Amino acid sequence: MKTRITTLMMSFAVAVTGAVFVAAPSASADGLSNPSGTLTVSCAGAEAFIQVDWKAGDKVTVRWRVEDTGTASNISPVLRIQAHDADHDAAPFIFPSGDPFFVLRGGNGHHEVGLRSDWNPDNIPNINHLRVRVQNGTTDQGTFCFEEREIFNWTMIGHKNAMAKLGAPYVLGGEGPGYDCSGLVYASYNPIGNFPGWPVRRAVDMWNWAKDHQSPGKFYAKPVDYPDLKVGDLIFYKTTSEAVGHVAFWEGDGRILDAPEPGTEVSVRAEGSLRNVRVAAFRILGVSTVANG
Repeated sequence: MKTRITTLMMSFAVAVTGAVFVAAPSASADGLSNPSGTLTVSCAGAEAFIQVDWKAGDKVTVRWRVEDTGTASNISPVLRIQAHDADHDAAPFIFPSGDPFFVLRGGNGHHEVGLRSDWNPDNIPNINHLRVRVQNGTTDQGTFCFEEREIFNWTMIGHKNAMAKLGAPYVLGGEGPGYDCSGLVYASYNPIGNFPGWPVRRAVDMWNWAKDHQSPGKFYAKPVDYPDLKVGDLIFYKTTSEAVGHVAFWEGDGRILDAPEPGTEVSVRAEGSLRNVRVAAFRILGVSTVANG
């Protein structure tokens, strides 16, 4: 039975196997060259910068950097990270010390950087989001402030849902059991827990919506340069000289996953088979603030 973890992340323990850790004392570490997303969490005197690279629905690489931004040398920033499923059942991130928290000691200006590759919590079949808590002050010192924020894994879960529809027939306007291109995107995202739902349905409307929702709020679209495409990113295409009329999931290695046209099925195919022209690519992300103390 999975254990319900409270939002304050006070106590937990879990066995970790197959973990890869790298710790570095220098702030000059470049970090992940093309992360799926980033998150800054801070309160007075403490700040963490998190890079995540979603590898699958249940696997993620996490790079963390925590810094003491205060002036009191006897107050230590504390960092905690958890993986949550859609119901907020959770698994703690275990730091190199073996603890489910990291305490930064050394005073103002001190910092620490670490990396954990391909974290796969065994009790979380789909990592819906990571919850990151930063507080200034240990339990013994007293907690002077804290902030908790979440970063969501909607892109990879949406892609996983779309892959489960391979072989479904093309149906114009379909949202299941047959699909058109935007219906496939719509039906793959909307069942995801904590996902607020697409407010639009057609490919051209999704494209216009994405262009206008790029700020890191609860639900937003991050524009992606084509060389930085990751599996699950959405690519929008022109189907006439003027109009966006097609959307597909990027599959990597020059392939896309989509519902092509009448008489076909949902399939993975070479992007070169399209006669359409790329317009833009977006990664659908979510970031939210849980609490601020």
